[in-house]
Amino acid sequence: MSPVTRELVGLERLTGRVERLLELSEARLGARDESRSGWSPAEHLFHLAFANEMSLKNAASLVARKGKLIRQRVPLVPEAADILLRGRLPRGAEAPRFVRPPPAIDFDFLREIAAGVRESLARLAQDPAALEAAPDGIPHQALGVLSASQWVRFARMHSAHHLRIVRALLQ
Repeated sequence: MSPVTRELVGLERLTGRVERLLELSEARLGARDESRSGWSPAEHLFHLAFANEMSLKNAASLVARKGKLIRQRVPLVPEAADILLRGRLPRGAEAPRFVRPPPAIDFDFLREIAAGVRESLARLAQDPAALEAAPDGIPHQALGVLSASQWVRFARMHSAHHLRIVRALLQ
C-alpha cells in the first residue's frame, strides 16, 4: 500500500469516527470543560470538519491543476517537514480565525460538512496516484506550500489530533 493510500484509509477511518460522534446528544457534545480545553467536543468536531473540507478541496484543486492558490512547491522549513514526517501535530497551536468554530454550533450544518468531507475523500481515494503526481502545492498558514498528498496527510494528522482531544473530553 502506498503512503498516500495509507493516509486516505486512515482519514476515512477517522472521518467515520466523526460521523459516529455526531450521533451523540448535542448536550453532551456541547458541554465544556475549560480546565481541559477551551472548546467543547462539538467545537473541536466543527473545526476539524471545516479544516478537512478545506484541506481536501486543496488536494482536489492540485490534482485538477485549477485554482488561484496553486503555487510552485518549495522545500518546507525543517520544523514543518519534521511535523509531517512524525505524523503528529503538537498540542496548543492556535487555530487560524477562518477555521475557528462559531459561537453557537449548528449541528445540522456540522453533520452536512462532515458528510461532504466523506464524499470528497471518497472521490480522491478513487485515484491515489493522481494525488502523488500533482506537481504543485497550496500554502498552509503554518507548514508552508503543501502538495496534494501532504494536504491529505495533514487532514489525517489534524483529525487524529482533535479526535484524541474529543475522546478525552468525553470520558
